[in-house]
Amino acid sequence: MKIVDGGLLVVEQSPGTESELQRLLHDISFATTNVTTERDCLSKIRTSKPDLILLSLDELLIDVHSLIREILKIDADLPIILVSVNGDEEKLVSLLEAGATDFLRFVGGQSALLKYVIEKNIQRHTIQEDHFAAEEKLEDLNYKLGENLKILERDQQAGFRVQRGMMPAAPMTFSKVTFDHRIFPSLILSGDFIDYFKLLDGRTVFYIADVSGHGASSAFVTVLLKSLSRRLQNDYESLGLKTPGSILVWLNRELLQCDLEQHVTMFLGILDCDESTLEYSNAAQFPAAILSGDDRAEFLEIGGLPLGLYQTPEYDSRSVSLPIQFTIVMFSDGVFEIMPQQTLKAKEEHLLSVVKCGKRNVDALAEQLGIESTRDVPDDIAVFTVAGFG
Repeated sequence: MKIVDGGLLVVEQSPGTESELQRLLHDISFATTNVTTERDCLSKIRTSKPDLILLSLDELLIDVHSLIREILKIDADLPIILVSVNGDEEKLVSLLEAGATDFLRFVGGQSALLKYVIEKNIQRHTIQEDHFAAEEKLEDLNYKLGENLKILERDQQAGFRVQRGMMPAAPMTFSKVTFDHRIFPSLILSGDFIDYFKLLDGRTVFYIADVSGHGASSAFVTVLLKSLSRRLQNDYESLGLKTPGSILVWLNRELLQCDLEQHVTMFLGILDCDESTLEYSNAAQFPAAILSGDDRAEFLEIGGLPLGLYQTPEYDSRSVSLPIQFTIVMFSDGVFEIMPQQTLKAKEEHLLSVVKCGKRNVDALAEQLGIESTRDVPDDIAVFTVAGFG
């Protein structure tokens, strides 16, 4: 190792000719600067920033303890090697305790040992400097990361307020039918979405949707769903959509035109309170909606492909007569993630049994299924109920 930048600063009482120590340092190619006074030593440290200090204790007339203290005030990590022929052990210990980093008993002709000790101390100092630099860089990166996370969280919170504002009011009652919902996001923003609105002909459209993925990318798609809801509400007649299945075909076409990376599952129903009927269709939304009433509960099972994936999917529509008092209960598939049952079938059966036992409002369902008490849900969970009371 040849020291080029700062070099070595040698502090020794000059005999007027080149010392043995100076000669050996020259022979092993170390660039050196020699000083004899504390003032010159400290001045060189400030201006030249040496890599290492060699203190030749023999015949040195300055206060070495004081010198070490002053050196460390300027550079607390600068290596200081004590060199002596007959160093007093008690004094050497005292100087090492004061901040010197190493000691070499020098009797002349020890070029290999001298080179090794110097290089090891410089190497140790370099590693330490690199470590400190890395720590400072890491602290700076952590600070910047923390600031960026704060900005991201503020943006996400703003997005959450926007997303919450897009949701219909809950609970809301149309013609003796009450719609209620709650969404428990895994992150601040959610890919689960719910909407319901009246058509001009008096019927009510409602749906629960689950956008693939989590967080902001999925939440952005819910903004698109809300926009499509408004178009459907305002232009239903001109769009010529007669059934829930035809609505899903239209939604699929609109999503494909946006060239999204996400797909959407959805259960969609049209409620006719005058005729006490429910028409419904499903685009792979799972679990199936549960219809309860007249002391019974059953899944409204119907197949269908997700929205936004296939060019020409077909969606069946079914119709069911509703009792005077009924509840339609819907969940997003995130509910399965927190349920203790081992199989999917067992989880479905448990959902059905909870509804059969009379847990049919949103808060009661969330409490019974443990959603309310789960602190960090692994996936978005939506709970949506539509309840008619005659």
